[in-house]
Amino acid sequence: MLNDILSLPFVYPAVWLLICACLFGFLQSIFPLDPTPRPIRRDVWMDIGYWMLGPAAYASIGGLLISGGYIVLFGGNMDAAVEWSKTGAPWLADWPLWLQALGVLIVTDISLYWTHRLFHSNSLWRYHAIHHAPETLDWLHSVRFHPINLIFHSIFANAVALWMGFPPAAVAVLAPFNVLYSTMVHANLNWTFGPLRHVFASPVFHRWHHTGADEGGSKNFAATFSFLDHIFGTFYMPKDVKPMNLGLTDRDMPPNLLGQWLYPFVASEPQQAEPTPVKPTTVQ
Repeated sequence: MLNDILSLPFVYPAVWLLICACLFGFLQSIFPLDPTPRPIRRDVWMDIGYWMLGPAAYASIGGLLISGGYIVLFGGNMDAAVEWSKTGAPWLADWPLWLQALGVLIVTDISLYWTHRLFHSNSLWRYHAIHHAPETLDWLHSVRFHPINLIFHSIFANAVALWMGFPPAAVAVLAPFNVLYSTMVHANLNWTFGPLRHVFASPVFHRWHHTGADEGGSKNFAATFSFLDHIFGTFYMPKDVKPMNLGLTDRDMPPNLLGQWLYPFVASEPQQAEPTPVKPTTVQ
């Protein structure tokens, strides 16, 4: 009975939505970066729509992407492709699951870093601008992505790991971590991670990424490992300064989900916005 309930298409995202609402709603009330009291956003229902509709809408497309990659890799040899997709590469068979999962995390984070940078280029920015549009940022915004952005960013990263030979179990076991970590870095939290900020992405680290292009908006692309931004010269985290100037103020973003999905095809001027600088505020 329980398995039948959990197999329903909207149950899994609904459970995670409830978990994240309780966890990060509580944490944001204790450790807020921006303590300004705010009423419930009028667009909160749109974000809930992203949470609930996303997995159902993208699952089949992601499956086709991964399956197509297997077929290309094995030159149409379906038996070899199916075997690889089920068990992974033979050279990884002796690795314990935790080590396989760590390998997946590193591979996917490298992929996410570079696809994220690509979506900040002028040709792809119109798809990613949806995620950067909000002028306030909280944990609910972590899933506000255009389908094209999500497929060729998050789903593609998992596909790369699977094509390399990591078994599906190693990818699946990371799913709870990925949900919680992505939600955490978007939450309104004052966490910098101290010295570990040079290794792991924190909420303050990622919030700088949501500032304007003349601040940190063209920096801090890593999803989990901030040392990637150090390696590739895009780390930006000024000491004792709050990232406050968030969002895109030079354009009208549709206030509904369907309008945002159509936005990249009707919007003009794909360049990233250059907001008006504000006086930095020190972190308490």
